[in-house]
Amino acid sequence: MPNYSDSEFPWVHIETFGFDHGVPQTTIGCLLVDLRGVELDDPDDQPELAGRDGKDAEVIQHVMASPMTFTRIEEVVGQAQALLDFNARKNFTLRVLIGDDTGRTRAVVLGNAVAEILNARGILTEVEHRHLGTGAPR
Repeated sequence: MPNYSDSEFPWVHIETFGFDHGVPQTTIGCLLVDLRGVELDDPDDQPELAGRDGKDAEVIQHVMASPMTFTRIEEVVGQAQALLDFNARKNFTLRVLIGDDTGRTRAVVLGNAVAEILNARGILTEVEHRHLGTGAPR
């Protein structure tokens, strides 16, 4: 396995987004993670959490408490790691697109969690939240 920690540039660029706003323009080789319909509790379904975003501590706790959250995070981390290992000689940045309906809650929480794990493994990872500030949910 390559030593990713030797690099000064990010190996992984995670973009969270909302499908309601359209899928970001993609290039060949990016990993697309669609959280719509995935068994993750949606904070917007809870009146006390509606309107908050994925950086809010209670929203993070709500999403992370979903039974399938850690399974989904492990899947994305594993897929990203496999793509990096397979293509390491090409020295490219892997683009990971993680989307939910609005791009404000579940995608943000999972995107940050995946980045935290990859960074802890020495794989420099950056996160961009494309629709975090787009206002209230649907």
